[in-house]
Amino acid sequence: MASKLNFTLETFDGPLDLLLTLINKQKINIYDIPIALILDQYLDYMELAQQYDAELSSEFIVMACELVYIKSKMLLPAEEDEEDPRNELVRSLIEYSEVKKAALFLSEQEKIYYHRYAPTPKDPIVTTEVPVMDIGLLWDSFQDLRASLREDREKRKRADVENIFSQKVTPVESKVVFVLRRMVRAFPLGNSVSFRSMIAEQGRKSDVVATFLAILQLIQSGRLHFEHTDGDYVISLNPKNERTA
Repeated sequence: MASKLNFTLETFDGPLDLLLTLINKQKINIYDIPIALILDQYLDYMELAQQYDAELSSEFIVMACELVYIKSKMLLPAEEDEEDPRNELVRSLIEYSEVKKAALFLSEQEKIYYHRYAPTPKDPIVTTEVPVMDIGLLWDSFQDLRASLREDREKRKRADVENIFSQKVTPVESKVVFVLRRMVRAFPLGNSVSFRSMIAEQGRKSDVVATFLAILQLIQSGRLHFEHTDGDYVISLNPKNERTA
């Protein structure tokens, strides 16, 4: 496992720029990103930025939520023919990388050729049919349009963040109690419960993730054990802990 990445506070153009920098510094395969590791380092940067009172746009918060969602998705058993939850992120990173390379190439070409050919001065051509455009006014209009688009994009990002954080997160502790009670009820009938049937009883995605994490905690603590059979997992109480369940 890679060690924790140490870096000084840098300014990034956006969350994709930050993620691409983290991936390149550790020479990670962009097609097989270790989400848990990248998420930890991403959150470390956000915490460092807050310590230095650096202003982070809502895009960084939205990306943090997206990484948490991908990490949670990868904890669940994959459905048949289900797409890797990291694919959309990988596509965005590759597109951003290509655009960044193109921008760097054009910038270098400008430095090379900007002063190579001096244009021959010509007298301005003024006609009565086409008025001369005020370049300063055109630039101001462009800046106003750019600011308006940025403000609209920020509003939509903030709305996405508010929607994400408005969803109630199910605590894992409540699902630990649910799983134990479910196993106790099943004890007189055979002391086992199908993993799929237990997950099917959940409503929201938050309930599914919390139930899955609760089952993992109980298996790790020795309260439950599982067996793989007929394409499913059968969960049962550990005989050594049946009395205390």
